[in-house]
Amino acid sequence: MSERRKKKVMPVEKRSPLAFFGANGRPPSILRFERLYLASFVVSLIGWAFSWQQTADRLAIDPKTANYTWLLPLALLLSCAITLTLWYFTARRASLAAKWVVTILTGLAAVRFAINLLVVAGGKVPVMALLLSAAILALSVAAAAQLFRADARLWFGEGLEPEEEEA
Repeated sequence: MSERRKKKVMPVEKRSPLAFFGANGRPPSILRFERLYLASFVVSLIGWAFSWQQTADRLAIDPKTANYTWLLPLALLLSCAITLTLWYFTARRASLAAKWVVTILTGLAAVRFAINLLVVAGGKVPVMALLLSAAILALSVAAAAQLFRADARLWFGEGLEPEEEEA
């Protein structure tokens, strides 16, 4: 039979709400955001890889865009730069502005996906592209949802009340 040990009650020291987030100072919701957001980025790179040749061919065939094939790699670089910048400022620097840009872009992606569903009815979008888009959207929405959890709100400095001065 095991002995029951009494737990010592330790006094609670007054600490900042952010001090409860652990050694690196980032709450669990932000860590989940980071993983989901970067996973969505990786899936989007896979989408770029699958559609690269088809997009390049469409640019090369059209006489109006044949001279602009350099736009495809530039678009990829710009997309990567924007995504990684938003990740950094949201997950590493607690930028409230970056949080809202991520949220708005995720909302726009949802609208674009809904429009693409209408195009699919016409049979003009490959099924693989639709599946990748659905995966990217699901990961992005799950990531953005993490930004509105209570611990994430503290990370962004939302809901922090100024400490009352004791008289």
